[in-house]
Amino acid sequence: MKRQLKHLVSTMLMNFASSKWIWSFYKPLAEVNADIYISKKNEENAQAQHLFFEKYKHLISDEVKNGPFQGLKYPFFSSLHSTLLPKLLGCYEFELNESLNKVFKKTYTSILDIGCAEGYYAVGLARKFPDSIIYAADINPEAREKTKVMANANGIADTDKFRVIAEVTPDFLLGLDPSQRHLIFSDCEGYESVLFSDAVINHLSKSDFIVELHDFTSPGVSDLLRSRFQNTHSIDLIKSIDDIFRYRKINIPEIQKIPLSDQISILAEKRPTQMEWIFCEPKKN
Repeated sequence: MKRQLKHLVSTMLMNFASSKWIWSFYKPLAEVNADIYISKKNEENAQAQHLFFEKYKHLISDEVKNGPFQGLKYPFFSSLHSTLLPKLLGCYEFELNESLNKVFKKTYTSILDIGCAEGYYAVGLARKFPDSIIYAADINPEAREKTKVMANANGIADTDKFRVIAEVTPDFLLGLDPSQRHLIFSDCEGYESVLFSDAVINHLSKSDFIVELHDFTSPGVSDLLRSRFQNTHSIDLIKSIDDIFRYRKINIPEIQKIPLSDQISILAEKRPTQMEWIFCEPKKN
């Protein structure tokens, strides 16, 4: 009954608004009502998120608790362009753990984190590879400032060993020494199709790449890059797991003790769609 009544009222309003002269009077009121509704919903969502955080804040601290970057200090309770709790718990993008474990066994002259956000990977990798030159790149000034703060909190100075820069271009990559091994870690929101050209890939044929692919903004980029890398690199295609099923993969006892619906919320990475990465290792060392 409630659904039918709602449909009837909606139909009446639509018919009412179909008249151009009536709509000219009603439109400003409708826009104000819409703004009020959106503002109220945003307020309710923010309050719900705050209450949820307060409920489970005992599960986190100011450093990453598990995973490949365990012990990484977080000097702020915020994360740019991604969810915070999975990072602090140490299960963020756990799909990459196998690739990262392979990477940790190697040495690199330099490591590039392209799209570094607040510095989770850039500073995490700097702690793992103290002898490598780290480039943390992001076009967002806030991201660069947060990365510097995180680096400082982890005892890493912004020097020649840890360089925070605005961007990485194909020419920048072509300027790297091709005789050395580099690690290129990329999350650049679709720019990967421009950045990793045939020339760049051939130039860095001795280097490793972990590239997040953004087919939802750049359709076909996954197929394009795999075709470019196939002659020089072995390619491992990695697919993201839907938020609904992430709890099946995360082995954190404290998380497994709470209600399943809350587990799903805590572990959610809120991606717009299923994502893919490629991990590319040279065919010839």
